[in-house]
Amino acid sequence: MVKTYAPGFALIAALVAVAFEINHLQSAISPLALCVAFGFLVANFIQWPSFAGPATKVSSKTIMRIGVALLGAQVSVASLREIGVKGVITVAIVVSFTIFGILGLSKLFKMSGDLGLLIGVGFGVCGATAVAAIRPQTRATEEETSYAIGLISLCGTLSIFLLPLIGHSLNLDTREFGSWAGAAVHDVGQVVATASVWGDGADKYAIVVKLARVCLLAPIVLVLSIRHRRWLTSQGKTETASAKIPLIPYFVLGFIAVATFHNLVDLNARLLADIVFTSKLMLGAGLVALGSGVRWKAIRAIGPRPMAMGMIAWVIVAGVALAAVKVTGI
Repeated sequence: MVKTYAPGFALIAALVAVAFEINHLQSAISPLALCVAFGFLVANFIQWPSFAGPATKVSSKTIMRIGVALLGAQVSVASLREIGVKGVITVAIVVSFTIFGILGLSKLFKMSGDLGLLIGVGFGVCGATAVAAIRPQTRATEEETSYAIGLISLCGTLSIFLLPLIGHSLNLDTREFGSWAGAAVHDVGQVVATASVWGDGADKYAIVVKLARVCLLAPIVLVLSIRHRRWLTSQGKTETASAKIPLIPYFVLGFIAVATFHNLVDLNARLLADIVFTSKLMLGAGLVALGSGVRWKAIRAIGPRPMAMGMIAWVIVAGVALAAVKVTGI
């Protein structure tokens, strides 16, 4: 057993370690996007070794799903109370607009609906993490998943440098900018980086709004799970095939359980940080595995339309998020 899995896990762990070390040196770079890129680069420019097959399979499914479940440690009822009912409703509206707006744009640009869904949920909730969480409940290919993560990472990175410039030109105060960053930027790390560039304590507002978006991950996955089961039925899939997909995915139940435990039990800050970091490492391992299954030829076949659509969506979503912050005052 050890000989079967150890070499593959060693390779994946090494790639994840490099990705997170680069992120440690430059926080603007998403470690999860790097994990996908490293898996892709090894597979396409060298060769993904056959000895890594068993570990790759476990990482892409079991380990990634455990990582999503542990993200429940980021959900805080106290944070939701801080922005109030008005803030929670505002965040839900912005996230809903983002997802359905990008789905509409994907049709306009004649893209795959599942690619549009990945991009929409990634933009709306929490970047690469959300893409990894919803992918099993869609028919998206590995190439579409990698494309979505790359696009989301690009737009999130641009936000770090451009949003503070725009915020200063619009004379936003610290609360307004922090809330805007929390509502508009995708990955949690990129939200913190964007708020840090602004300075003056904008990060505390940004993180609260961002975590409110993360809370929506579980219900979104649940809705997509129901949708996927209905699709299987409409395609005449067997009862057995449909039954293999639980109505509420186990990792969503895990996410809810971890979130509940975190809010009922007073965990110290260090332990909480360790749980969140562990979840990111597990997601990183899963995304390395995902990247290793992607081929450049298939990525190129997707074409430039999703890139153009994503950039347009990024501008629109940022505008809507800013308008929502201004109108509601969250």
